[in-house]
Amino acid sequence: MTTAIRTSHAAGCRECAGRDAEILEVVSGTRLNNDKIAAERARELGNGAHTHAALNTDMYVVRAFTPENAS
Repeated sequence: MTTAIRTSHAAGCRECAGRDAEILEVVSGTRLNNDKIAAERARELGNGAHTHAALNTDMYVVRAFTPENAS
């Protein structure tokens, strides 16, 4: 059985340019400096990884879907 890919969509994200993005990791809003933690993790992952803020204060580390990485 396969698991559905979790996605995020941020209309104003320049890196995603209107595309959905795969959520690679979630950094809980309960963690102090979760935005900095998520940004550092995105830098470590590279290859277009960046962050989106969730409405519940979590931070998502995401990568936009492209023809190369879409399954």
